[in-house]
Amino acid sequence: MLLPLRERAIGMKNIDAVFGDSLTDVEKRRILRSSFSTFTLTMLDVFWFTRNPEKRFSKYVRFEESEAKTSLFNPNEAAICITAHIGSWELLGQACALMKLDLASIAATVKNKTVNRLLIEQRERTGQTIIPRKGALRTLVSRLRNHGKAAFVLDQKTPLAEGGIEVNFLGFPMPVSSAPASLAYRTSTNLFFGFCLPESDGKYTIRVTQILSPPPFDKAADSEKIVRDLTQRIQDIISAEILEHPEFWLWSYKHWRRLPGKSYPDHYPQY
Repeated sequence: MLLPLRERAIGMKNIDAVFGDSLTDVEKRRILRSSFSTFTLTMLDVFWFTRNPEKRFSKYVRFEESEAKTSLFNPNEAAICITAHIGSWELLGQACALMKLDLASIAATVKNKTVNRLLIEQRERTGQTIIPRKGALRTLVSRLRNHGKAAFVLDQKTPLAEGGIEVNFLGFPMPVSSAPASLAYRTSTNLFFGFCLPESDGKYTIRVTQILSPPPFDKAADSEKIVRDLTQRIQDIISAEILEHPEFWLWSYKHWRRLPGKSYPDHYPQY
C-alpha cells in the first residue's frame, strides 16, 4: 500500500514518539498501514451506509450489549458521549441516530465548503444532528437539561486561545477542549465512552466501554481544577483505548505542537 509521503512522515513520528523501542520498525509500519486503511474505509463508509441504511447497518454493525449501553439509551437521562478518531467514529454517530438516540454531534467545520456541506448532509441522513463546534455551548446546555445527548470526538488539540487546557495525552502534554468536562460538571451529566472498531470479517462492533460521573456541582469548589482533573481522566480513557488498538487510530495528524518558552522531552514529536 502506497502512503502519502507527508502523512506517512507525520504518522511515523507520532508512532515513534509514543512507542519508542517497544516496537520494531516492521510493527510500526504495519500499524501505520492499518491506520491509513481504516481511515480510508471510514470516509467511504460515510457515503456507503447512507444508502439502504437500515439494511446495511443491521447486517454489518453490531452493538455490544452492556449496562453502559442500556443507560446511554435511557430517554430520561442526558448524556455526553466521548469517542476518538479510532475505528469508524462516523459510523458510531450514524448508528446511534438510526437507533433513535437523540444525538447531536459536535463537529469542526471543514475548510472546503463543498466538502463540509456533503459531510454534514451524509451524517444527518440517519437522523443525527450536527452542531458546529464554534458557538455550540448554549445549544448544548439546553439540550442536556432536556435529557438530550451530545457527542464529542476528543483526541485532537484545541489551542489555548480557543478554550483548550493542557493535559497529558499518550504521554505528552497537549491542549484539548475542556468543554465536555465543564458541561458534565455544571449540568451533572454522565460521560459515556463509545468506540466503533472493525472486525476481521468486515463488520463493525460498537462498544460503550464505561461511564464517568462528574463530582457534584459545588459553587464554592475550585471548578477550574475539577474540570482539569476530569479532562485528564477523559484523556486517560481515550489513551488506553488507542494503546489497546493502535492499528485503528488516526496517527497521521499533528497532535502535538511545541509551545514557545516551554521545554519538552527529546522524543517529543517534532514536525
